[in-house]
Amino acid sequence: MNHRFERLVVVVVAVAALFLPGCAPPIPIEKVPEGWALNTHQPGEWWTQPVIPRSVVVQRCPPPAGWASEPDLTRVTGLRPGIDVNYSFWTDDYHCYIGWSQLPSRMEVAPEERATERRLRRICATSGLDLDQGWRFLGHSAAGRSGATIGEVSAVAFIDEYHTVVGCILGYDLVDYGISATVELSVGADGVAGGACPVRPSNLSARDDQSVETYELKGAGVVRDRGGRVLAEAASLRIGLAGDSVTTTHPVVDGVAIVGASVTPKAAIRFQDWDHPPAVEGQILDADGKLLATCRA
Repeated sequence: MNHRFERLVVVVVAVAALFLPGCAPPIPIEKVPEGWALNTHQPGEWWTQPVIPRSVVVQRCPPPAGWASEPDLTRVTGLRPGIDVNYSFWTDDYHCYIGWSQLPSRMEVAPEERATERRLRRICATSGLDLDQGWRFLGHSAAGRSGATIGEVSAVAFIDEYHTVVGCILGYDLVDYGISATVELSVGADGVAGGACPVRPSNLSARDDQSVETYELKGAGVVRDRGGRVLAEAASLRIGLAGDSVTTTHPVVDGVAIVGASVTPKAAIRFQDWDHPPAVEGQILDADGKLLATCRA
């Protein structure tokens, strides 16, 4: 092989590495800032900001050489917590969850120990978010099927001094006592436009006619009146698919609804695609059953 041809091969390979699909320039490998820790108690919607440095992301989710990333870690210097990084090369790809204060984990807890605050705090920390004592425990909701409680905790709620609400959703391994958790954070103060329900349908299954066969409601969030005031006097949230007679009722603690249900609707509620589930409607009630407000999401 002559030297001219060798140089041509090197140039072609270099160009291919930069421009062909699936190839990518190297992601910077940086030193994690000394003493770095995620500050989980601060004002504002900090969880929507790129508060996890790229160096931490790369440490937790090491990139294979030459693989592209989404978000593009060659350009961004930080990511918001609780999301996946997708690495890809040609037709191969894999997702890596970057976590929160730390990477997610899993723990084993006997069924009789799952409903205590101490255990639920530890279980929710498997999400990667440090559920320290700065998060005040509000309570939990037991999973029910169309309103009938079956005993398993499915959602837990916490709030901190900055009125950030943590909705913790539990996942169970049917083979053993393994439990893991995911969390969603939301604003728990007055001022956000009212009228929106704190949860949306998830894990839908469909009949042949593309109507909803079953769905789940899981999570936690504040309930508000139309003016955006948190309804601290509320005691319960009754909620279901818009147009369906089947509803489930869930506790509201200090204005935060804690929702956990698996539901089979009676009406034929159709939806077009999985990314756009049908709407839910709810009624927010006080301790005497008086209607305080309605919501829709």
